[in-house]
Amino acid sequence: MSSPAIGLSPLVEALGVTPDQIEALLAPFVTARVSPWNRRWQAEIWRRRHKALRRMWRGFGRRESLRHGRSSAIVKAEYADVWSRTGFDRYDLRHAAGGSTPWLWRNRCLLANTTGATRWRQLLLIRAIEKVRPRTVVEIGCGNGINLMMLACRFPQIAFTGIELTPQGHAAALAFQDAHAELPAHLRAFAPQPLPDLGGFRRVTFQQGSATDLPFQDGAFDLAITVLALEQMEQIRARALSEIARVVRSHTLMIEPFRDVNGGFWQRLNVRQRGYFRGRIAELADFGLEPLVACADFPQKYILRAALVLSARVGQVSGASG
Repeated sequence: MSSPAIGLSPLVEALGVTPDQIEALLAPFVTARVSPWNRRWQAEIWRRRHKALRRMWRGFGRRESLRHGRSSAIVKAEYADVWSRTGFDRYDLRHAAGGSTPWLWRNRCLLANTTGATRWRQLLLIRAIEKVRPRTVVEIGCGNGINLMMLACRFPQIAFTGIELTPQGHAAALAFQDAHAELPAHLRAFAPQPLPDLGGFRRVTFQQGSATDLPFQDGAFDLAITVLALEQMEQIRARALSEIARVVRSHTLMIEPFRDVNGGFWQRLNVRQRGYFRGRIAELADFGLEPLVACADFPQKYILRAALVLSARVGQVSGASG
């Protein structure tokens, strides 16, 4: 049975990350800061609402309902396209501005490039790793490997492993490792903190595989990370969470669209019509994961919000510092 719902903490209490730090990392990616009544903001909001309604209408006659989540075939096809056309130049700060995604942050409305979220999430990952102090880390659904490669340059003493469903994401990570001896200058600038080992990314181990059948021994890793990967796994949620809990020895860190933070009408409709993850934070206890801290006071997409949840493996030594 699930444990009682855990309350959401301020990010500065959970991980020691301040709003000013988030603001500084996000700033290059912000196209405009507007009022809720700004014409452009309203147009972007209504465009997303219209898409959600259109999916709902089309879903009435669709044979394959997304009520129970997106199938692995749908996810694999969508992200095969994403990783086949998304290069590492997207992380170049010289091309940061120009996005039109609506974000909410500190009671303000922002139109921003979504790549900025990768940058400030890196700081959250860094602070969580400093708190937990793992020796081994795995990211499930690592995409093109950007999170792990940046972290490996920040923490040369840690062994990082990534597993990705799509051949295209896996190939992109391996190709980047083969092409560079040191992290390129634009990625050094993208990093939220200094990187002591510019060749550390070459030591990351990448594998292709599914979250439903992770090719690792029980308790193989001190820390397991997911960043908007469970988002795509509603159909296999129970199996994926069971596998994550199986391979982790100490902690998990998830930045995912938990139901706890998607209670608004448009957010619920979007999640349902896209077949996204609908698990609650408290449900992690069903898989032997005890939430220690949860927070959501960072920039949020208007149509899909996320919470960061750091959990300890029940019955294991936590190893976390205060």
